[in-house]
Amino acid sequence: MHTCNWYISDSVSDVLAQVIMHMADALRSHSRDIDLQVINAKEFHYKAAFERVKNIFAKREIWHLFGHPPAWWRIVRLHSRTVHTLLDGAQFWGGYPSRFFNEGAKSGEAVIYPVFDSLGSSSEEVKKAVFIRGLREVPKGDYEVVDISDKLLRPEVLSGVYFANETTPREAMRAGILTMRGAAIASEKSGYLDEILGPDGYFLLDENTDIKKVIAQGLGDKGKHLAMAARHFLKSRRSHEKCTDSIITLYRKVIAQ
Repeated sequence: MHTCNWYISDSVSDVLAQVIMHMADALRSHSRDIDLQVINAKEFHYKAAFERVKNIFAKREIWHLFGHPPAWWRIVRLHSRTVHTLLDGAQFWGGYPSRFFNEGAKSGEAVIYPVFDSLGSSSEEVKKAVFIRGLREVPKGDYEVVDISDKLLRPEVLSGVYFANETTPREAMRAGILTMRGAAIASEKSGYLDEILGPDGYFLLDENTDIKKVIAQGLGDKGKHLAMAARHFLKSRRSHEKCTDSIITLYRKVIAQ
């Protein structure tokens, strides 16, 4: 039995923290070799000082850091092997380097596979809508436009099309969650989305795209079928088993050092 602490730093968004918790569930369900404890910085700060110190000095075979390291991370590195996972560029690594995507990963950086929650169930008919986040603009028309910036973590089923703001790893994670909730995705070409939804798993946007046409297709049968195909691709390429295997492979490499 290998002992492991996961630390989700306060630099990690609630969206990404949700994905990490699903990864922890996958690891616990599919591996009997890991004794896993998850520490979320947002909750850790409220613990008594003694409890925080006790955790920081707790020797485990592996401490796995998600996000930017806290000031006390150097203490952990003195007594335990460490793994560090980031979405964005790292100025320095606080452990064995790892990422969530092959896209952008450099030689010597491991890749672990995220998993996303299952599609929720609803006995009510789901109203179709165009989903955006923040300042994203779409043409006005005979359809509802919903800003989901504050609603992403809710478990409701979605129907319609989500227009991604960026082609970043963080936006790909968000798109993965929304895909599992039922929405089709529209985005500029993204290597990150290609990995989890497939190259043909989302509406491709460019400077010549007729956005109104994409919206019409996204709210119709084409959007429905595209979302179903993307969910199938996502569940097969980022399954609980593949997530567990990728993490176990990384930990074996770290422990063997």
